[in-house]
Amino acid sequence: MRHWLLVLVYIVPIIGALTSMIRRASALYSFGESFRRLLPDDRFYRMTRRWQGWLRQWLQKYSARKYINVEDLNLLAGKLEYALGHTRDYTIGLYMVGVAVFETTLMICGNEALFGVRFTSVFYHTFFALLSIFSYRRHVLTGLQLSEFLRSNPKVHPQEFFDHYYRRLGPQTVPFPRKAACTVDPHDVSFLTGRPPQQGIRFLLRGLYDTAVLARTAYKASDYVGYEYGREIFERMSQMWGKRILQLFRCRLIVKGDEKIKELSGKVILIFNHKSHLDFVFNFFAMSGTALRVVHPEVGEQQYRGVRPRYMAAKDHFVDNRFVYDGLGIGRLIESVDMVFVDRKGKGRLAVFEACEKLLTKEIEIALYPQGTRAYGNRGSRGERRDAGFYTTGSPSSLKQTLGHLKKGAAYLAVDTAIQAAPQNTAVHLVMIGIDGTGNIVPKGSFEVQTEATVTFTVGEVFTLTPERVARLEKPEGMAQTEGEHRYLGLIDEIQQAINQGLVQALHLHEKLEARFVEDLKEGQLIPMEGLFNVKRNLSEIAFVILDRIYALSPSEWGPFLAELAGQLARGASSVILEELRDRVTERLITTRGKECKPMVIQERVVPPKKRAVGGL
Repeated sequence: MRHWLLVLVYIVPIIGALTSMIRRASALYSFGESFRRLLPDDRFYRMTRRWQGWLRQWLQKYSARKYINVEDLNLLAGKLEYALGHTRDYTIGLYMVGVAVFETTLMICGNEALFGVRFTSVFYHTFFALLSIFSYRRHVLTGLQLSEFLRSNPKVHPQEFFDHYYRRLGPQTVPFPRKAACTVDPHDVSFLTGRPPQQGIRFLLRGLYDTAVLARTAYKASDYVGYEYGREIFERMSQMWGKRILQLFRCRLIVKGDEKIKELSGKVILIFNHKSHLDFVFNFFAMSGTALRVVHPEVGEQQYRGVRPRYMAAKDHFVDNRFVYDGLGIGRLIESVDMVFVDRKGKGRLAVFEACEKLLTKEIEIALYPQGTRAYGNRGSRGERRDAGFYTTGSPSSLKQTLGHLKKGAAYLAVDTAIQAAPQNTAVHLVMIGIDGTGNIVPKGSFEVQTEATVTFTVGEVFTLTPERVARLEKPEGMAQTEGEHRYLGLIDEIQQAINQGLVQALHLHEKLEARFVEDLKEGQLIPMEGLFNVKRNLSEIAFVILDRIYALSPSEWGPFLAELAGQLARGASSVILEELRDRVTERLITTRGKECKPMVIQERVVPPKKRAVGGL
């Protein structure tokens, strides 16, 4: 690398180091001047005082502050250091440290004749190696100080938080304030600009970079200070993560109905639908505005604490993916704060057991997506994004079964936890939460972010398992044999129905599908108007499943399927005929979007369906 380019890359640490040296020299001079006043006056001291007065007059007369805003320059320099520093220190910095050590070893241990030859190279590489160490240490200390600021101000606006970060990384040492000047409310926070929506991967790249910085900062807090402190910082930093991504993607977040959680007491399982990777990003911030009632049995006193979601996350996404695990640092961080990783290749039962143990022994809430993967993103008739579906997740065979779009891991977790918590007279609550809008931002199969979207979290029904409901239940190891085992599997099916209904109601899914169906029938004149009443009257669960999967197809394929469905509903067709239409639509969906179904097909071949029926996710 050319020397001038290297100096340019390290310009902020160089200025910062010089500024720090000047500041320390000034402090030392001030101390020396105070000490000098205790000694007898002499001619040299009077001369230095006169020179010091002339220097101060000259600096006041020709001060750069009259022409340049030093604070803005410091902020700009901090942004430059934020953008370059992490990458530079882990690439060029490591190279400089390695070469400096190697050259020094050769110079000391080698031939004496090499001393003069190697000295310049050693000095050059050692200088930039020390700069990298200085920069890295500054980044770490800044992150730790920001973590403490965030712990004291959890509702701070993301722009204020990052402005403090930038200013601290600049050449000047800017102290952090005690209190945040601007805060945001998770129930309704808007970063919309009113401009037309944009699409591009640049938004995603910026979000990934900030994600890596926040994840490493939280991990360093746990590593340097301790587990309990790091756990608290994780809560705050994960909420900041959601706020920051909302800001970068210029989105609005609305949370409804979370007051239902506040009155719950016991163990809580949060159930979400799944449309985008952003569901995981926004959940922490969306849930940060509510609290959970905690009753201490020793004194009977009631207290409230914040909801602490811990997700059952796919192991192949967060652990096996080295970029996410080590590069972004997300996998390593969430692994240290009680997250549960699900091996989707037939080992879901182990994840259920681990989640059950953590839910019982720690003050956390397990959160999961019973769909197991993201639903297909939908398009409008003009190709515009229209969020994502609900009934389009699962393997090719499960999509042809009733409730095949949901895996049973959530139901097994709830029942197993309730059985073990029954001796303590503790209830288990399943809270259904519908997520709308994330499929418009980053749908499945796309890396382009669309801005100016609104995301809504709606807390729906709560399904409660009391100790009485799980009394005399027996968990089967295979096929059910005893009455207790049959009752266990019957309760699993009941919970599956409750999860499906709760998410559908929270999403207002059927109302939206009906309105869209009627609108398309009228616009395309696919059915006579006199038959429209019968169509609306005969809409059933299976009809909504078919509609959801039709809208996951290309818009050019909607017409024939919509017309056939409308005709069958107008004639009051039987469920057998509708099931045959559902299977044909499903097969077409798998054919046209089969690449996204491939992992599910592989999973089916690895894990026999009978094994998955008992403990799979």
